[in-house]
Amino acid sequence: MMPPARKVVLLTACFLLLAVESDRPTAAQNPAMIEFFASGKLQKGLPLVELAHEMIVIGRDGWMHSLDPRKPNTRIRSTQERFEPVSATELRNELRAEFGKEFEVRATNHFLVVQPRSRGNRWPNMFEQSHRSFTDYMRKRGVTVRQGRFPMVAVVLPDEQAMQAEFRKLGIDVSRVSGLYSGNSNRVMTHDGGRSSYIAATVRHEAAHQSAFNSGVHSRVNDTPRWITEGIGQMFEPSAMTNPRGATRLADRINRDSLGFIESTYKHRNDIRFSETVMQLISDDTMFENQNQIDEAYAVSWAMMFYLAERQPKAFAKLLNHTAARPPFQDYTRRDRVRDFERIVGVETFEFSKRVSWFLQSI
Repeated sequence: MMPPARKVVLLTACFLLLAVESDRPTAAQNPAMIEFFASGKLQKGLPLVELAHEMIVIGRDGWMHSLDPRKPNTRIRSTQERFEPVSATELRNELRAEFGKEFEVRATNHFLVVQPRSRGNRWPNMFEQSHRSFTDYMRKRGVTVRQGRFPMVAVVLPDEQAMQAEFRKLGIDVSRVSGLYSGNSNRVMTHDGGRSSYIAATVRHEAAHQSAFNSGVHSRVNDTPRWITEGIGQMFEPSAMTNPRGATRLADRINRDSLGFIESTYKHRNDIRFSETVMQLISDDTMFENQNQIDEAYAVSWAMMFYLAERQPKAFAKLLNHTAARPPFQDYTRRDRVRDFERIVGVETFEFSKRVSWFLQSI
């Protein structure tokens, strides 16, 4: 059982996050901020969790910071100022100062896009249309979508080398990717060098993550199963999913890379390995941490979420609404993950895996 003090902290975090990120008024809207030193500069933000060894703070720009109050250089000071997210104009000026004269910052309704000069509107239009398509898709299926209060930032670097340098600056240890969404910084980062079709698919995947975490489809402060978050990302990789005219045909909505991987990996309709993979993904996230299994994890996650969206849209919406509303900063145990999933979809996991397999055979 969780200690009473820890419960109070989590309830406080949940209440404060509602005040910060929701567009609904609350009695504690705009609570007091603290001042702290992080990323080489003095900042202001709202504490979400306060423990003896760690303070989790959300900055005015949407960054999530993990601070150690015991360290002198953290320099935490309470203020009487009420929390207000940074304005788009203020953040735009900060981004210009951060990236320098070789970059420009283009604004859309929902984004500030940092890109090399003279790139035009291709990237801003892509991010804006991706977000609109994502939220429209979710609303039509009954998923709760809200208006985020932080401007979303997308950073387009001139080439892969520059992108990797940005990753290193932020302490992000990844390689062989064309882009990513960083939950800590709340930014999508990519580059416009290399094979454009592959990069565009990656950007649509990462933009779906950013839209999900900024519209309440996922929560940035709770433990959402990765098969759900990555399955959603995979669903939005096909170009038709972000087409203003919409992906009207089922064939247009299929992630061909994921389907091809499944067809080449699982040879028979009742392949027991497929069922085992589904059960493993629902239980925990370990397949995503194993380089020998990660491609399989992404492909099967797509299949599971795609099946739910196409054949069980009510369960699709209920699953996303449930995981988004879970308590913040609380582990999601294997038992609870399986129990919640089976309750929502209405069948045992093994039966669900068979239904997904038959659905894939039919498309």
